[in-house]
Amino acid sequence: PADGERIQADHDHVILLSEWTDENPHHVFQKLKSMGHLYNFSQPTLPGFLDDIARDGWQAAVSRREMFNVMRMKPTDLADLSAETLTYLMNGNPPEANHTCVFARGNRVRLRIINGAGNTFFDVRIPDLPMTVVQVDGIDVEPVTVDEFRCGPGETVDVIVIPTEDAYTVFAETMERSGYAAGTLATRVGL
Repeated sequence: PADGERIQADHDHVILLSEWTDENPHHVFQKLKSMGHLYNFSQPTLPGFLDDIARDGWQAAVSRREMFNVMRMKPTDLADLSAETLTYLMNGNPPEANHTCVFARGNRVRLRIINGAGNTFFDVRIPDLPMTVVQVDGIDVEPVTVDEFRCGPGETVDVIVIPTEDAYTVFAETMERSGYAAGTLATRVGL
């Protein structure tokens, strides 16, 4: 598009990513206050420490461990909560419910992806379908084509896609890789 010209789409869909827990939120908070790494299963191990020593040397490996101990966190602590307690949703649906956005093949589709989660960063991708980012948090940006992007809590990213097949998976995986929200971009419901 020319400078200042907005890319138009034939179809618009809003995808709201969110999270849900069946646990009492007060109990979740209490657990995090007493043992902050409770929901983080990617813990440092002795073999990992030995690999660090082999790669970086004894002093650097010990220094790195001490740095994280002072911060009272683990190097793998990317999120306070994980799929251990959270279910990740797309437009209020868990992955097995398969939320579907319908389009006509060959048309431009604008997807407004909103991260409504309070805790989770999502890495969003549509395998085999490039996405052109055209707007971030309501501000037009220079269009850039990507295979994946990261969306933090409260962020909104608008992308344009031009699907040529009947169905694609819209996959939003959590940054720490413990779970995901998923749905389908398809020519009809049920694909």
